[in-house]
Amino acid sequence: MYVLERLLSEDFNQWDELVAYYEQKNRSLKVPAVDKTQLHHFNVQVEEEYSKAVYDYGRARRNKDAIQRLIENTLKDLYKGANEPARKAAGIQMAKNFPTPENYPYPTVNLFDLEDRFTGYYYALQATVQSLQAKADAKITNNSLLNVEQKVI
Repeated sequence: MYVLERLLSEDFNQWDELVAYYEQKNRSLKVPAVDKTQLHHFNVQVEEEYSKAVYDYGRARRNKDAIQRLIENTLKDLYKGANEPARKAAGIQMAKNFPTPENYPYPTVNLFDLEDRFTGYYYALQATVQSLQAKADAKITNNSLLNVEQKVI
């Protein structure tokens, strides 16, 4: 039950706030026009956000992968039933009403609902990391333009 305990101990409000923070911060980071000082400042900001986001992204991926393995194992376990569809239905019902650890306030949890939340956090942070990488690439392009412009002048 260790994996389920770890997943259930996650603070979903904190995850929601984290995703909202990255979305707001990422939207506010605009690749500046060709200006050396602005590019340097932008580079520092992107690197700071990327450094934070990549660790949160890793944690989100760990959670997503863990809940997906838990669901997969739950659905693959051998449940009683007259035939394959009946056994599959029993596995789905088990995943929808999965028993929780003793210290959890509810006796069961829907693993599919947990999967939806953790997958959502994963994809939101994946988008953040990809966007920050794209902005860093755009900054490199602008920096190259600045270097070419200085050589021409």
